[in-house]
Amino acid sequence: MIVITGASDGVGSELAKIYQDSGEKVVNISRRESKYADVNILQDLREGANIKEAAVTVCDIKDPIKAVVNCVGVFSDEQLGGITEDEIKRLMSTNVKAPILLISELLDRIKQDQSDILNVVSIVGTVPGGHAPVYSTSKWAERGFTLGLQELLKDTPSRVISFCPAGIKTGIFDKVGANVQVDDWMDPKAIALFIKQILDLPKNIEVSEVVIRRKAVK
Repeated sequence: MIVITGASDGVGSELAKIYQDSGEKVVNISRRESKYADVNILQDLREGANIKEAAVTVCDIKDPIKAVVNCVGVFSDEQLGGITEDEIKRLMSTNVKAPILLISELLDRIKQDQSDILNVVSIVGTVPGGHAPVYSTSKWAERGFTLGLQELLKDTPSRVISFCPAGIKTGIFDKVGANVQVDDWMDPKAIALFIKQILDLPKNIEVSEVVIRRKAVK
């Protein structure tokens, strides 16, 4: 089975559809249902107790975990000089704490099943993100966690992938009222297909990090 956080929309939803169409059992962990998931675990992943409960539910499913894909994430364009403590907590809880705690709770099962881990970070986790400094900071932290996992699991069959795309045409900005034009941004279906292609590679091939930039096409 494939465990996807945030499979209710965006890249996570497209990835769930691709895997369901291929006959793989899909487990979604998010606040809202995914119509492409066989199992929906409805939890707000900002809270540690909810993450622990979600992990217990996953572990009760007997199918081997092929991969855990962390797609869940939130955006903020609030700037230094005006950003609030609550906004920082919202970003860090969702973008950093949630994947760390979920992988921590599932770690024994991941080792047992030789599961892969792919964290959808962002290109702003690889370059300075002055336009959204705190969001960028959260993505640098998520990327750092991912690279640390690679070191932790380097002597196991589990592969760990840091996936860092530039702008994707999703509703992440609309959720916070950010005025961002995404018409010419990347198609989430194409990004989801690329993720599956990476995970379908032979187990002796580990794509440790992917950085995807948008290319202007006239």
